Amino acid sequence: MKKHIRPPHDLLGEHLNEEFFSNKKIIHLKTTPKRNGKEKTHFYWNKSRSELIVGSKICFPVYTIAHLERYRKSFFDVSREEIQMGDSVVWFFEKSIQPVVCATVIGATRYGAVRYLRLQPNHPNSLVPETWAQFKPDDFFFVSNNLKPRKLAIPNKAYAFYQDELDKIEEIYGPIRSSRMILRYLTNENLYMGEKAFRECHFELFNGIYSWAGNYRTHELVIGPREHATMHPKEVPAAMKSFCSDFSNRYLKLVGKDRKKMLDALVFAHTQLAWIHPFEDGNGRTMRLYLELVAETRGYGFNLSASMRSKKKKRYYHFAVWKAVQGYPQKLTALLDKALSD
Repeated sequence: MKKHIRPPHDLLGEHLNEEFFSNKKIIHLKTTPKRNGKEKTHFYWNKSRSELIVGSKICFPVYTIAHLERYRKSFFDVSREEIQMGDSVVWFFEKSIQPVVCATVIGATRYGAVRYLRLQPNHPNSLVPETWAQFKPDDFFFVSNNLKPRKLAIPNKAYAFYQDELDKIEEIYGPIRSSRMILRYLTNENLYMGEKAFRECHFELFNGIYSWAGNYRTHELVIGPREHATMHPKEVPAAMKSFCSDFSNRYLKLVGKDRKKMLDALVFAHTQLAWIHPFEDGNGRTMRLYLELVAETRGYGFNLSASMRSKKKKRYYHFAVWKAVQGYPQKLTALLDKALSD
């Protein structure tokens, strides 16, 4: 008895929701190399649960669509660039109704050299229905192989159902929007580094993702694994106005071409903003973008990415920021000194 049976007709671009499979609970989805690359692993899709099944603990025979795609990379390799059936992806849709679509790949087909993927949106309220999408590598971002349970996303405007999808959307938008904003400030001398610019940094990073983009928080907030307290939300607006005034008059106006004064200004800004922690989330990214904006518009380079390249370095960076908030800025000063270039 055959384990896997092809449908009795040649469907162009079969997928899990094809009419032929409507009454089939389990479908053989794909076969890929195991972790060692020598043997093969079979994968099945439980339609009733939208769940991926690994191995052969099912009742045979089952119908298959595995013949549609041949995969070189192991399904278990989450660093792969190869998009496979059963994967969860973010599709850069680039349409005003919904710029990105978080979906599961449930089918595939080819027309000549052009590859198409059948996408089933993960969020029930997605404005984009199940559809075929032309596969362009620059428009598709791998998120999950759907093997392990996934955490549901916090409320968002991007129709991300899972938190890892939301994280990936932020990762996609961040560099694009940051560079765009820096360029705008570098080419317009009428834009200033005041409170409006700082709030705009947050808005640019999170607009279209969260309803609170650019708005100060309205509830108390603790940060980090040790739950460090931050400023009370009622004090945030006044504290931000005071910070911006001090930053402008006591620091930025005095910088000129003096690198030491530029460094002092960045340390002051990072320390004060970390204590105020004005937004519900995304404060760190907003602070780093703001510091880069300040440095770039005064003729300096600024790149803190070296301090964020590993979990260990991130922990040290957060530790240095908190020590600065407590009144010991030496470690943060050393990190910002490395990030600042002439």
